[in-house]
Amino acid sequence: ALLREGFGPLQQRFVTTADLRYFGQAFEVRVPVPAELSDPDPSVARRAAERVADAFHAAHRALYGYDFQHDPSQQVEWVNLRVTGVGPIRRPVLARQAPRTGGVERADNGSRQVSFDGVEFVSTPLYRRSDLAPGDQLVGPAVIEEFGSTIPIHPGFAVRVDDFGNVIVTRCESAG
Repeated sequence: ALLREGFGPLQQRFVTTADLRYFGQAFEVRVPVPAELSDPDPSVARRAAERVADAFHAAHRALYGYDFQHDPSQQVEWVNLRVTGVGPIRRPVLARQAPRTGGVERADNGSRQVSFDGVEFVSTPLYRRSDLAPGDQLVGPAVIEEFGSTIPIHPGFAVRVDDFGNVIVTRCESAG
């Protein structure tokens, strides 16, 4: 899967964890597993398994305030062994968007009757989200529409589009 996503063998990292619990408990505690667990030498693998169990006891104590590390009648049960493949990604560079001419009118998409209080319907302007640009401002009531979402702007709220194209909604000062 990592190769299909474009991460070469040298970029790939694998993290192994185990979900453990005391026998009979309903909830597991996840702890890291060292690579030595898969060592072909049984004594090396056994020591790695003991380190995992020690980590489990410590994590259980931190979470629940107690552990059974020194009680041989309490068995540690391995429920899941997980291997997670990680491919490093770069943080996206956010580009400032250029303002456009025409103001919010360029985003005008008509109007419709909308109820903001569940009772009264008011004629409400509609705006296309894709046509809003940095610096655009409007005051509710309004509805900003796009393919995947709708932003209702209630009366008493204002919208400002920032330099990155984010829609910032705030309560108008006079709306209390």
